[in-house]
Amino acid sequence: MREALGGSHRRGLLLLGVLGLATLPTCKSKAPPLLFHAGAGQRSSLDEIAAVFSARNPGARIDFSYKGSGYFIADVAASKMGDLYLPGEEYYLLQAVERGFITDYSPSTDIAAHFITVIITPKGNPQGVRTIADFARPGLRIGLADPEAAAIGFWQERTFKRAGIWEQVKKNATMFAKCIPELGNATQLGAVDATIVWATTAVLYLKDIEIVPIEPAYRGLIRLPVAVLAFSRQPELARKLKAFILSEEGRAIFHSHAYGIGVGPADAEGFCADDGQATAEDMRWLVEAARVAKDPAIPVSQATVGHLVKEVTRQRKTKL
Repeated sequence: MREALGGSHRRGLLLLGVLGLATLPTCKSKAPPLLFHAGAGQRSSLDEIAAVFSARNPGARIDFSYKGSGYFIADVAASKMGDLYLPGEEYYLLQAVERGFITDYSPSTDIAAHFITVIITPKGNPQGVRTIADFARPGLRIGLADPEAAAIGFWQERTFKRAGIWEQVKKNATMFAKCIPELGNATQLGAVDATIVWATTAVLYLKDIEIVPIEPAYRGLIRLPVAVLAFSRQPELARKLKAFILSEEGRAIFHSHAYGIGVGPADAEGFCADDGQATAEDMRWLVEAARVAKDPAIPVSQATVGHLVKEVTRQRKTKL
């Protein structure tokens, strides 16, 4: 009887040991994904960058939290979670630096690319919007964004105030978007006659809108900083991804999605300061890309759309 009880006791201990080992982490446990906070306007380029980075770093996973840049500080302050941050304007990143959420940001080296502001209208530009001054015309339906929620709203207000027409434009506003894709969608559907967006947003709607370059004096050149958050769970991997974003290859991916690379000097307010010389070619290719995307008779090549071949080709293949 004692031997039977002893045998049962030993088997019980062995079973507990096996179960205990099963609960321990193993060498094959997957690392948690990087949590990357980014502005909604960066989705297309960052999704491609993440795909390239993950392919070259087996096991690396990246989860993006895309939203209007104005929402991030409150979210991060509450959760203390995240590995990288790339908002739609340097202003928002500097807020994170002031809070101690970022401790190693370098304004001179950590700029991944630039947004460039452009005017977009519905297909055919039925209201003939050509300049910033046109936004003050009575009766126009203007799309604006809430500057507290989206970086583009901040730049719209800054642009119209520089032109001295902010009060008239506000009277024409028929929507106040919470994020920039809302402005692109409204223009595509003809719900507004004109708005200002990033070139990177405009390029997503080539078949359904017209792109109008903004006069250089009002053309915004918006710095896009990237930084590792102080409470990153995987700081080494986060720094590796940041380095790829800032590399020549990473910047080329941004450029293929209509970000500015080598945009020339900006004035104290962030507007073009070289009469548009450095950004002139990019603006020309944007206009051509919108034309070519709509006309299947024109071949898609570097000769016809420059660095925007991938995006025009993608949209040529879509039926809608």
